[in-house]
Amino acid sequence: MFRFLFQRPIAVGMTFAVLLALSGIVLWYLPVSLLPAIDVPRIVIKVQMPNTSPAELEQSVFRPMREAMLTVGNLREINSRANSESGQAELVFEYGTNMEIAYIEVNEKIDQLTNRMPRGMTRPQVIRINTSDVPVARLQIVGKGDVSMVALSNLAEFVIKKRLEGLEGVSLVDINGLQRPAVFVMPLQEKLQALQIDEETIAEALRRNNQDIGAVSVRDGQYRYFMQLVSRLENAAQVERIAFNTPRGQVVRVKEVAVVKDSIQRPQGFHFFNDKEAIVITLHKQAKAQMPELMKQFHAAVADLKRNYPDVDFHITQDQSILLDVSIGNLRNDLIFGGLFAFLVLFLFIGNYRIPFLIGVILPTSFLMSFLVFGVFGISVNIISLAGLALGLGMTIDNAIIIFDHIGKKRLQGKNLLDSCVEGTTEMVPPLLSSALTTQAVFIPLVFLGGISGALAYDQAVAVGAILLTSLLVSFFLLPMLYMLLFRNSNTLPKEDNRLFTASLKLYKAGFHFVWKRRKVAFPFLLVLGIAGMGLALLLRVEGLPAIERRDLSLLINWNEAIDVAENARRTNQITQYFAKQRIISESDVGIRQFLLQTSPATLQDTEIYFLTASESEKNKLVSALQSWLFTNYPNARVVVQDAPNTFDFVFSAQEVYLEAKLRNSNGLRPIPPAELLPEVEKMHQKFAGLSPGEGTLQETQVRLLPNYDLMNSYQVNPLQVVAKVQNMLGDRPVTEIRRFGQILPIQLYESAPTFQQKMSSAFLSLDSVRNYPLLRFIDYNFLTDYRSLTADKAGIYHSVAIDEPAQATALIDYTENLARKQQWKVDFSGQHLENRENLLKLIFILCISVGLLYFILAIEFESFKMPLIVVFTLPLGFTGSLLMLWLFGESMNIMAAMGLVVMLGIIDNDSILKIDAINRLRKEMPLDQAIAQAGELTFKPILMTSLTNVLALVPFLLDSGLSADLQRPFALAIIGGLSIGTVTALYFVPLMYKFLMPEQGVEDALR
Repeated sequence: MFRFLFQRPIAVGMTFAVLLALSGIVLWYLPVSLLPAIDVPRIVIKVQMPNTSPAELEQSVFRPMREAMLTVGNLREINSRANSESGQAELVFEYGTNMEIAYIEVNEKIDQLTNRMPRGMTRPQVIRINTSDVPVARLQIVGKGDVSMVALSNLAEFVIKKRLEGLEGVSLVDINGLQRPAVFVMPLQEKLQALQIDEETIAEALRRNNQDIGAVSVRDGQYRYFMQLVSRLENAAQVERIAFNTPRGQVVRVKEVAVVKDSIQRPQGFHFFNDKEAIVITLHKQAKAQMPELMKQFHAAVADLKRNYPDVDFHITQDQSILLDVSIGNLRNDLIFGGLFAFLVLFLFIGNYRIPFLIGVILPTSFLMSFLVFGVFGISVNIISLAGLALGLGMTIDNAIIIFDHIGKKRLQGKNLLDSCVEGTTEMVPPLLSSALTTQAVFIPLVFLGGISGALAYDQAVAVGAILLTSLLVSFFLLPMLYMLLFRNSNTLPKEDNRLFTASLKLYKAGFHFVWKRRKVAFPFLLVLGIAGMGLALLLRVEGLPAIERRDLSLLINWNEAIDVAENARRTNQITQYFAKQRIISESDVGIRQFLLQTSPATLQDTEIYFLTASESEKNKLVSALQSWLFTNYPNARVVVQDAPNTFDFVFSAQEVYLEAKLRNSNGLRPIPPAELLPEVEKMHQKFAGLSPGEGTLQETQVRLLPNYDLMNSYQVNPLQVVAKVQNMLGDRPVTEIRRFGQILPIQLYESAPTFQQKMSSAFLSLDSVRNYPLLRFIDYNFLTDYRSLTADKAGIYHSVAIDEPAQATALIDYTENLARKQQWKVDFSGQHLENRENLLKLIFILCISVGLLYFILAIEFESFKMPLIVVFTLPLGFTGSLLMLWLFGESMNIMAAMGLVVMLGIIDNDSILKIDAINRLRKEMPLDQAIAQAGELTFKPILMTSLTNVLALVPFLLDSGLSADLQRPFALAIIGGLSIGTVTALYFVPLMYKFLMPEQGVEDALR
């Protein structure tokens, strides 16, 4: 077949030209993203139920909800959190779950639960979480001069939001910080008492005078008209003129008993940008949208807004496209420099300059054709797939070097050019194909690893498989043809060895002679070294994912005090102003957010502050200063400092605690009494540094109302009247609304008393025209502390404590288990600590499968059960090199490092296979010892050069910075370390192992 094709260079060349053209078209349309398209298996159910305590919400809503959701397919865990008046449940599914079907199932369960839910509760909101929920950018809108927040809100909501929603590729434009107008009706308590009426009388009058009465059909001869009777309020002046009757028969207007004015709805939250009140708009992209194109449109739209609205400042922050551009750009540079480094090796060791240039032609050809495979498998261009191509870059050069080297040896034997190309290529097909299969055999089991690891391995496996496939096609067909064309007019043999290679070969021969003479000592020494060296794994700390360099942070604060949102805003601005010199920008979301996609629960006492600093070192200094300052000034506040969330964190759930201990009552249906739990939590605080309590462990001050039913009966007071009075008196109660041109303007009863005690003391209950009593005669109150939230999972209500220090994990497990036995509680654990152990066990299992597949493939190739053991026994030395490199560079044993170890298996065996294949061929012509020595010299150049090119192709990952480099560095270190030792293994250990396993008679039997 090769002879037939090599005699038709035009047909072969045109075939590859067509493939390159198709690859270029596919590459143009391939989506570019930061990470692979991983469907995040989470669904959040949000519940709103006014005037409900956490205990009531847990018992009446979340407990039956959790029980119903247990039958949803592939559900891994469910957690709920009940707060006052609101709460949410989070459902986590197994990776690979069809989330569209899961979303439908969850909604069906919610519909089935409708009859069991409390009467009057609105239907829970079901939100499917996916990567598009992370905004690609945020637009800060800040007014200049005397621009009011209401005017700024109208501009943001009705102009800017609509403008951005029209951009191609936008899925949602979310907004926070809006302030909306309202009409306040502030009752005058003295006049109400004098007229013996209450707030409900005013509220009823407002509702009665603000109705659409409807339309009446009127017939007029042969015509018919519809007459609409309008009785709706349109402004505050009309509200003032509304009249109503008192119990004594007096006619009173609203303005006589209340102050009516246009104002702003009392905000439940604020947004600040660099200490100024602002509005923030978040931009979300469609899953298949091209981020670079979308961001070009977005920046153009913002530039247009700046020209049209000079009285408003616009600032783009948290731009995720910068992360994408930097990461993809770094990887592109890594590929370029890795190729240049590998290309340099060819010039150093090959005397004929035309051969490196030939490889320079086939390298981009193989690289470009790989994207055709990407299109077939639906893989995007991301940091994982590009890293797979970088890994395959060295393998592509390996195949070319081996083919060139073998063709050159055939020419040295006196064969003509065509025969040399045909025979040299044909003989290398089995070992190169076997090497490719063993490499891919390592990746295929990784795909079935599950979870994030499996999702990452899939993209990397396809990328490596693509570059291997195209590399073999190019090496077997295009490369020999180009070799023939390049040397067709040359009558002399090309010089392929230079002085550097000659010196290296001489050094190798001396080393081989030294080792071979002492093989009875060298062989067991290398064997024991490989096995003992794997003990270096005990020196590495275990992590889920490698640490990523970041220079921004998110500060989450719950003041753990009964403060209103205005005080929360004051404290938040106090922080941002105090640390203004340590940050570049700051953003603050205070209180309740208005975002539609807001999934994390937020109360009036919660605030989230975003800081961007100049560098990671500055960020670390700011973190220490923030923690110290907050502990000094607000010791009761619950503070969480974490990296600012981005797409990477969202997919990998980087914010999960390292270890969480969940304590629960023996039956799980009731919380542990605070008097029992809190002293034990305080003891744990003293014993474990960095211990943080969970939401279900925190307390807050609550007010308990105590009705006096005996006195109500004596005075013939309906308890519902007392309840209505309390509801009207506390808070701003919407009574009705003004509707005009799509805008809704609420009319609210506004209580001007500043404190709860003053409101209760000044309140009167009017029963009729004669009886008017103080409210406190029929109801009393007291203050108490109770759990602020109730957290629960499949097993029931729990109270948790968490740590992020791996060194304390085992101690916390032992302590809480002993505490649970002593108090007769139950305890279980969750977090990264357990997931890391589970993932590592899976990786070990996958490693065993990979080694098994490698053994069976080699057994088929060599037709021997012993020879594959030679390759298998070289693996421990490769592991030793990988672990040593990780330890020297201070890296941990994480998912990426473990994947690097497994990938290294598929590469390190290539040199051993090449060496064994050469020995087997030579053994047919000469004695064993001579065949081993001769094979070492023949394979020295391809083994040395392939190892160097693979290592140098990955070196740029060690020199780069940014997200992609941080993620891939442990992966590259594991491969570089393994290959460095693996070269020594192939050069010296394989001959020794061959001599030990395949003695003279055994070789003859194996080769028959």
